[in-house]
Amino acid sequence: PQRPTVDVEIFEAKDEDIRRLAAMVSSSPEAWLGRQTRGSVCLIARSGTTYRGYLWITRGTHLVREVNHVVNVSRDPSGAYIHNVFVMPDSRRLGIFGALVAAAKQWAEARGLSRLYTTIARDNEASERAHRAAGFRTVAGSVTVLRVGNHEWKRVSRPKGTHVVDLLE
Repeated sequence: PQRPTVDVEIFEAKDEDIRRLAAMVSSSPEAWLGRQTRGSVCLIARSGTTYRGYLWITRGTHLVREVNHVVNVSRDPSGAYIHNVFVMPDSRRLGIFGALVAAAKQWAEARGLSRLYTTIARDNEASERAHRAAGFRTVAGSVTVLRVGNHEWKRVSRPKGTHVVDLLE
């Protein structure tokens, strides 16, 4: 990944950092602190006192709200799941995303993990480009969830020749 074009430190957030950052992006501090309680860790990119961006990483479960479905990365003993990545609008195109992903890789490696997973909305081309530039590749081409009443069907489309642990519950 490309080095950031601004000086940035990336660190594991404490409660106070999470409260301040959540307020900045109009989110509920209690909901964010609840992520910590459920085992997610927030990594923050900061230059001096300026918050540049953040990401969350977990070894457990995470609800993907867009499809109301749970990803459970604990099924892969070598994996961690990155979610809710955000770079502040005035900090984009400065290498912050790549620096956050590099820090997430270090976080994972320090715990003996060798794979990172994430999900990207189908129409978020900027996120897809950023993830590819950071070294991600597609292992599940698309996941479609159909719900009718109390019934649910999933279709996972994978590129040929790939194998992925079933992380969907």
